[in-house]
Amino acid sequence: MTTPAGWYDDPHDPRFIRFWDGSQWSGNVAPKVANTGVAGSPDRDHGPSNPMHYIVPIGRSWQSVLAPYLGLLSLAPVPLISQALGAGGIVFGIIALRRARSGGHGTGRAIIGIVLGAIGAIGSAIFFAVMLANQGN
Repeated sequence: MTTPAGWYDDPHDPRFIRFWDGSQWSGNVAPKVANTGVAGSPDRDHGPSNPMHYIVPIGRSWQSVLAPYLGLLSLAPVPLISQALGAGGIVFGIIALRRARSGGHGTGRAIIGIVLGAIGAIGSAIFFAVMLANQGN
């Protein structure tokens, strides 16, 4: 019988928990926290069934938190800056997506960062091209 994927006591350091992906230990670790029973404490279930899952970025990589913000900011019609922010949203989104698939959360945020980054970068490039084309008229 195989052990299901999930967070378990770290076999190397009792102060931490480590994610088991179903076949091997991942690099994702977190400090153990005593259950205080206080609402909003880190050890409470913040899965999709809990509204806090969408507010508090627990269990997500910093890249998955940053990517959608960069993608959102890239929607501003500011040539070059929007393109750079869009590229950042795409890059951090891809990194976050890879990290989420290896045992973390943040897939949705990563995808949003990639999509918004692409829309912002492409939209800004089109906006910039139209501005340049109209400048000669």
